[in-house]
Amino acid sequence: MSKKVLWKDALNSLTNSWGRFIGIMLLMAVSAFAFISLKMAGPDMRYTAQRYYRNINLADLTVSSNYGLDNRDLQTLRNHAKNATLDLGYLQDTTVSNSKISLRVLSETKSVSTNQIVSGKLPNENKQIAISYLLKDKYRLGEWIKLDNHNNLKTNRFKIVGFIRPSEYMDKSNIGQTTVGTGQLSGIAVVKKSAFNSSNYSIARIRFYQAKNLDPYSSAYQRIIDDKKKKLTKALSKNGKTKKTELDKNLVLAQKQLNQAKQQVQLAESNGLNVAEQKAQLEKQESKLSKQKWQIKQLGNVSYYVNDRKNDPGYDTYQSNSEKIDLITNIFPVFLFAVAALVSFSTMTRFIDEERQNIGVLRALGYSKLNTSLKFIVYSLTAALTGVLIGAIGGYWLLPRIIFNSYTANLTLTSFQTLFSWKYLFLTIFIAVLCTTGAALIQLFFVLKAKTSELLLPKPPKNGSRIFLERIKPLWRRLGFNYKVTLRNIFRKLQ
Repeated sequence: MSKKVLWKDALNSLTNSWGRFIGIMLLMAVSAFAFISLKMAGPDMRYTAQRYYRNINLADLTVSSNYGLDNRDLQTLRNHAKNATLDLGYLQDTTVSNSKISLRVLSETKSVSTNQIVSGKLPNENKQIAISYLLKDKYRLGEWIKLDNHNNLKTNRFKIVGFIRPSEYMDKSNIGQTTVGTGQLSGIAVVKKSAFNSSNYSIARIRFYQAKNLDPYSSAYQRIIDDKKKKLTKALSKNGKTKKTELDKNLVLAQKQLNQAKQQVQLAESNGLNVAEQKAQLEKQESKLSKQKWQIKQLGNVSYYVNDRKNDPGYDTYQSNSEKIDLITNIFPVFLFAVAALVSFSTMTRFIDEERQNIGVLRALGYSKLNTSLKFIVYSLTAALTGVLIGAIGGYWLLPRIIFNSYTANLTLTSFQTLFSWKYLFLTIFIAVLCTTGAALIQLFFVLKAKTSELLLPKPPKNGSRIFLERIKPLWRRLGFNYKVTLRNIFRKLQ
């Protein structure tokens, strides 16, 4: 038997019932769109972050201390960073021109936690500064600013030469705490390392080679960093005890030397010698010693702060948001595909019932059951595949970007990256075909079981049957006519 007629009939079915075809196609498109986009949004977000962290070579651990990092601390750090990149730097928290704006001024970094330039350039002179792009509405390129707190800096006046995206501060609204101004940082700034005059380093950044190519949000990465952090913290705590003991000894020794010097000056004065110069020096030494005592009293015990990336609120929030999306994907798309399956089954059943007599004619002409089913298979497959194709385009490239922009509205993260997954595409196609072609084959199975003579006759109407809700008479009596008809149609289709 020639199949040319069958193929022509199958193609005509697409054009003769556009409404039904478009309805099924859009249903599959929406389901595929939701499924793929939600499945890809979380991985896309984490991949974007991974690329960003790799580009800026974000530090795995940062180390600071209330007494700064001395030579003993640096040796400990180097011992624990033999298979890592170690970057040492300075910082100074300060307010700007007696305003409420407070900045954390950092020394430039060359290899770890590098900052991205948004506009302008990085400083190349000691009196130049680059500040966070979040402050572009308050300052302009070429403007000079005065820093109120500049104990660790060589100067207090700087020229703004650039705006940067700070690498270690992702949260726009919660940059960090400080001891100056309002107690909340307004932004980050970068100057040349030579612009500082501090004797001890303020901060150390470590990037481990072992963790460089790992997913930063994976358990494997976190296990490595937790282990490194634990060992480094333990080693530095020993330094702290030694440093505090030495500080106390030095103070006692300095006080003893000062007392001896005072006695010598008093003796010389009693012998009639001119000791005005010696007295002035003693006053300076006493003032310096008093200042040291006050600083030690204020700072207390030696403390070290070993922080991983989770210390940045923006980093932790971003991870949490990407994982929340993963949870949604296990609920919402399932519901959509369940609705799609129900509607597709109902639509294909009605379509096959309308074509019942044509099926009977083809069977009477000698066409096989498979050939007779060709129209419905082509129809359902075309609707399903077209819908999945349209939905997948938006699912891979549109909605994940919108989700990323929504979740990063309060973060400095940028440059969204998309991934492509054949697994989710094929899974979506399988589910869509199951909902449409599978539904058609199930209905065809029952129709083609009938004798050809029965198929040539109109389908006898079903006997009316009561649904379960009709048995609940107090509820059923209160329902209107339209509600009763709708409920009967829905639940009879499910029977």
